[in-house]
Amino acid sequence: MTQQPTASTTSLSRLQELLPQLFQSTQLTGQPYLRFMVAEGIGALLSMEHVQESLIVEAEQITLIPNMARSVLGLMNSRDQVFCVVNLPQLLGYPDITGSQRRYRVIVARVPPSDYQRSGTGEALLGLAVPQIQGVTRLQEEQLQTEIAACPANLSPYVTGTCQQDEQTLYLFYPPFLAKAPALYPT
Repeated sequence: MTQQPTASTTSLSRLQELLPQLFQSTQLTGQPYLRFMVAEGIGALLSMEHVQESLIVEAEQITLIPNMARSVLGLMNSRDQVFCVVNLPQLLGYPDITGSQRRYRVIVARVPPSDYQRSGTGEALLGLAVPQIQGVTRLQEEQLQTEIAACPANLSPYVTGTCQQDEQTLYLFYPPFLAKAPALYPT
């Protein structure tokens, strides 16, 4: 006894015929990194292991904190968690190119809890407002260089490696180092 094709199997067959690339298995190699811009000509990466999510946030969603450094934009809430958002270019000493925007592109990074959050358990979050998020790229381990001697002095405390991609040097930031930036803590 043979089965009659149903409407769903006919539609699936037609879809496979029209879009065969959707049904081909692809082997993704390398570790995923979120690629973004810090400033004009300064490209950067974050390991996806440290990225919770990326968001476009209206300026009104960030609550200002008085008496904080200019690089600290304020506090925001996402997924029932409140965390600090910093203007990453300003934190690193670059001109504030996000200041005139009414929306921020925010990378929410997982970081160890700071001294102020010791009573909590698990990881804390840190929002990094950046001028541009360029998507996810995959890199093989041999593409990353751990030598950071040529890294600009303002980036070196927060960078663990570099790589060349599309004729541009990309700096691999380590969020736990960013979370310890002196500018984030009042003196």
